[in-house]
Amino acid sequence: MNEKMDFTFQARGDNVDYKLLCDLYRAGFRNISFGLETASERLMKIIKKGETVGQCIESVRMAKRIGFHVSATFIYGLPTETHEDRMSCIKLSKELRLDMPRFNNATPYPGTMLYEIAKKEDRLNIVGLYENFNSVSAMIENPFKKIPFSYVPIGSTENEIRNDILFSHLQFYLNIKKIRMMFSKRGATKRWFNPGNKLRDKIRKVPALFCFAIFLTIKFGTLLFDILLKRNTSISISEFIIILTGRWRRLNS
Repeated sequence: MNEKMDFTFQARGDNVDYKLLCDLYRAGFRNISFGLETASERLMKIIKKGETVGQCIESVRMAKRIGFHVSATFIYGLPTETHEDRMSCIKLSKELRLDMPRFNNATPYPGTMLYEIAKKEDRLNIVGLYENFNSVSAMIENPFKKIPFSYVPIGSTENEIRNDILFSHLQFYLNIKKIRMMFSKRGATKRWFNPGNKLRDKIRKVPALFCFAIFLTIKFGTLLFDILLKRNTSISISEFIIILTGRWRRLNS
């Protein structure tokens, strides 16, 4: 069965080792997802993740050496987080050569420590029946009707975090190779948009794809406009150029 199917699993950086990953790979597992959350050891301690950034880095590199397609999630908007912390996540995702990073907004679900922190700070924002409790709202929301974040940490604004999320996705997926990966399935790669196998199914999904493309164009266009006008964002023009072109590698070396 493992010759006909690929399996995906999630893992922590502190609970995998080389032998385990090799065994899983031989069994047919090809895709692994790590919840890195942040590139800051300080924030790791604040959210009580129970693992270190160093452990996560080591595990990701190990998985890449074995041949896994590696995806990872980062969370923006953690308590005491700064714009610089978020930009460090971009740098780490590039250093690790992640196949598919995702950048989500922090969501204080009831029963979690973040929920209690948000309540204590009086920054818990509940809309209706938790209608705004969506960790990917920055990417899926209608650009003309934004979904208010359920939590924004002290020292940051919702617009700053939203723009940092959009910028993080923009700088990583703004190349032909990544765009093709989102719409195709080759080897271990899992596509984001599945048009179906039949022509009828593909035709039916064209309007949805068109709307999605229009929405993303508006969002990223607004982001670039904000950067140029230096409004609603902490991203400077120089920072935009440095991170987008990869010049930060040379600056940090």
